[in-house]
Amino acid sequence: MNLWSVSILIEDQFKNIYCEYFEDFEGYLSSSLFHKDNSNQKNKSYNLQFLSNKNLHLGEFHENEFWVLEVLLNKKPSMDIIKLKINLLAKELNIQKFNIEDSKLSHIVKSNTIKLKKVTTKNWIVENRKSFPIINIDNFFIFGSHIMKIKPDNKIPIKINASIAFGTGSHATTKCCLKAITYLSKYYKPKTILDYGCGTGILGIASKKIFKNSRIYLVDIDKNAIKLTKENLKLNNIKSNKVYRTNDFFFRKYIKFKNYDLVIANILYSPLYKLAPVFRYIIKPKSKIILSGLLKYQIPYIINRFNNFGFYEEKTFFIDDWGSIIMTLKS
Repeated sequence: MNLWSVSILIEDQFKNIYCEYFEDFEGYLSSSLFHKDNSNQKNKSYNLQFLSNKNLHLGEFHENEFWVLEVLLNKKPSMDIIKLKINLLAKELNIQKFNIEDSKLSHIVKSNTIKLKKVTTKNWIVENRKSFPIINIDNFFIFGSHIMKIKPDNKIPIKINASIAFGTGSHATTKCCLKAITYLSKYYKPKTILDYGCGTGILGIASKKIFKNSRIYLVDIDKNAIKLTKENLKLNNIKSNKVYRTNDFFFRKYIKFKNYDLVIANILYSPLYKLAPVFRYIIKPKSKIILSGLLKYQIPYIINRFNNFGFYEEKTFFIDDWGSIIMTLKS
């Protein structure tokens, strides 16, 4: 069977709208989002089904200004009809019109262009598994659920659903958090832990495995992230009924006065800044917080912000241009 790919470059704020819009196109099979930046790093790909989220401020997979949206169709489309439909939505969103560009001229998807190409049929789950990285970081060994080989005896294993394309633990912010968790485990024994913006649940799972007697809460804005977190908890033989979406209905389930000994928030600068008073409310005196999803230059500003709410810096971890901070709430 021949497949056809239609690709456009879109702003972050419009990605979900266009993703849902394409689902009604004739021959629609699937959509994928690819990280588009100006660096020399290889673009990162993300499976669409775990990105259907109106709030774009949580987790390592919500951090891009632009995305390449690639849509797979099972029949060759009429490009005139594709162009017409895409531009009808562009007009409604008050953005520039898209024009058709010959994919033979360049493989790069440029602004306001539509690219069509024939796709070689592959088993994409197998392909994704090939690229799924094994992560060795401090005390932890993170691996895909398809890997059957023996795990290191001196590491804490974390098994992750290998059919996904994000949240594998390979991002620098996740690694920084794992380092922070390992550091705390040497002297700190939290009883109640919150993983705020849990994504795939890696940090909550790591916390439960290293702090065996703890109770963990995991929350995220994205319903698909919640579903995936529950799957990964099951893969790691962790029972928890405290997995919630961050909305008004479940708010009182996880926002509790002086409830937590440790909060882990691997999100981004803007929501972290806003959440300072909330975290001050839910953390017990002398308890810890791990703040992540921060670029190096942003860390002093976040430290200053949380200082104003009674937190002080304990230790900072850096990998590449990213960093995480452990902070403690004063008594």
